[in-house]
Amino acid sequence: MSSDGQSQVGYKTHILIGVRGSGTMSIICHWDHLPRQSEVQQKIAATHESYDTFLLCTPTAVIPAQSGDGGGPGRRSSRPFGFR
Repeated sequence: MSSDGQSQVGYKTHILIGVRGSGTMSIICHWDHLPRQSEVQQKIAATHESYDTFLLCTPTAVIPAQSGDGGGPGRRSSRPFGFR
């Protein structure tokens, strides 16, 4: 939690997203840990909106690298091509 009482997004954050047929996405819930399948199912069951599918993902691909960690734009992934 930040000093203003809001959750901070980090590499352990997991986000449940509902996707409609039109492609519109809505964040349903987020956790600061990897949720158990039962936790995710409970959130899906409690959703009153109509979604075609649900996504459980991490936002790490959009978190900017912090200065000084060597994660600048020229940094290459240590993962082999195709394993992202």
